[in-house]
Amino acid sequence: MSYNRKEFIKTAAMATAGISLTNSLLACTDEGKKLQYGIQLYTVRNDVFKNVEATLQYLAKAGYQQIELFGFDGSKFFGKTPKEFKAIFDANGLKAPSSHYYLPPVLYNGNKDLWKVTIEAAQTMGNQYMVIPWLDEKRRSAEDFKKLVGTINELAVLTKDAGMKLAYHNHEFEFGKAEDGKTFLQHLLDGTDKNMVDFELDLYWVVYAGENPLDWFKKYPGRFTMWHVKDMTTNKEGKKESTQVGDGTIDFTSIYAQRKLSGLKYGFVEQEAYTMPEEQCVKKSIEYMKKKRWGNS
Repeated sequence: MSYNRKEFIKTAAMATAGISLTNSLLACTDEGKKLQYGIQLYTVRNDVFKNVEATLQYLAKAGYQQIELFGFDGSKFFGKTPKEFKAIFDANGLKAPSSHYYLPPVLYNGNKDLWKVTIEAAQTMGNQYMVIPWLDEKRRSAEDFKKLVGTINELAVLTKDAGMKLAYHNHEFEFGKAEDGKTFLQHLLDGTDKNMVDFELDLYWVVYAGENPLDWFKKYPGRFTMWHVKDMTTNKEGKKESTQVGDGTIDFTSIYAQRKLSGLKYGFVEQEAYTMPEEQCVKKSIEYMKKKRWGNS
């Protein structure tokens, strides 16, 4: 079959239009989205304490664009003012949508002035979420959790007034039960305003506690807007510990299939135990995350 020039141009134009339409349709689907990948900075804490700038550089080079922070001491991040720290982020094309702020005077003594200072730091860093990440071992009684609910609700108002949202991050101890048979996590979820307080579900600790994340999504749809994506393995001593995403036993495929039910906005890779250098660990995790397209929209 032969084509003259006019027919060839017409056919080529139709083909180009078809490709353009396909690309447009693809862009409207999950497959066509340009995903971003997040990591909790605590994952590379040893490198951070050695050289925070070099560490942020290699995270950016590995493909992470969203960094969840930790380490604010009430005035600085790792010896740098929020403004100085933000400049390092900007230089590397990084964003900090969330940050962990563990400040005992705020949580246990009601120091609102310190929280207001922390809010200013969070605003400088461009945080959308301010996260309560941890409770001291001496502050985990049923009575402590009752007080915590009130504290969280008070802090949530201040945080919202500043244009951000408060969130709570779990470990395994929140799955302990109060006298009424409900877990402490349930008390936190039920006692806080769902319009003011979100939760960051650490998937590793949920599984560690013998729970299924999907059950929590069903019980509290839309409340878990952030996850810690941390895989689980068993070490040589027979104890459970974290590992690179994809190298462990957690069924992330089933979990990510219900991301909408969870209300997920940000997933952050996290790892706390290592069998190789931290930089190598985070590279391995993001390669697997990209392969699965488990990024943030």
